[in-house]
Amino acid sequence: MAGESGPVQLSLPKAMTIAAFFGMSIYNSIEILFSIFHQFRNRQGLYFWSMLIACIGIPVHATAVLLRMFALGPNAVLSFIVVLGWWAMVTGQAVVLYSRLHLVCDRKKFRWVLVMIVTNFVVLHLPVSALYLAINIRTLDALTKVFSIYEKIQLTGFCIQESIISSIYIWEASRTLRPILEFRGPKEKKVIRHLILVNVLVVAMDASLLVTEFTNNFEIQTTYKTVVYSIKLKLEFYVLNQLLFIIQYPAFPAANVRIKSKIDITPCAGSDFHESA
Repeated sequence: MAGESGPVQLSLPKAMTIAAFFGMSIYNSIEILFSIFHQFRNRQGLYFWSMLIACIGIPVHATAVLLRMFALGPNAVLSFIVVLGWWAMVTGQAVVLYSRLHLVCDRKKFRWVLVMIVTNFVVLHLPVSALYLAINIRTLDALTKVFSIYEKIQLTGFCIQESIISSIYIWEASRTLRPILEFRGPKEKKVIRHLILVNVLVVAMDASLLVTEFTNNFEIQTTYKTVVYSIKLKLEFYVLNQLLFIIQYPAFPAANVRIKSKIDITPCAGSDFHESA
């Protein structure tokens, strides 16, 4: 199983594909980083920091994977950096999804979601990371086979986790925004439909990532997933802008104030980013 335990010999088409994925993920992460600092008014809080960490994790993971794959640095050190980037990218994304729940509902209502994220970190991240580091320090066929199986379980688990959190958000957003939408025009009423479509797109991207995993295309999967996670993080801004679009010009003050008071970003930046994104 090439790639799990060290550098690999790649065909030209695969090498070009990997390089393209690397370029896309780096470009997306830079754009996201600028958007974060442009759009957030108060740079504090769980939502801001989780988004920043998830964003930084993308280029860290992508760069370490690329250097390791082409033997451009010490394998053990690069493998450790790959793990750190993976943690930041995946669990950071999950915390972003969790932290935005408070924009549409009482976070205490879904405290179990945070417990799920922590549990999955311990159950999925740590064992796979330990196996990955072990086979990159000393290649053992038995451990490599175990890693290959557990990695599939890990990726499936994280995809399910994100689908659960996103579904909760859609459900709660539709309930919270219903009083506002009753007083708005047809354009605003399409927001919930757009949010659902965005989450369908996210699920489709996760499914495509699982395809690369279960077809044992390790080299492609490790670079493609940075593209997937960078796109999902960009879509996070779209979701946020949709929420801002509804509440920017109050038509139902009591409900609007309840939501708007929890959004820690510059309102006018939402539409600007949406137009330029």
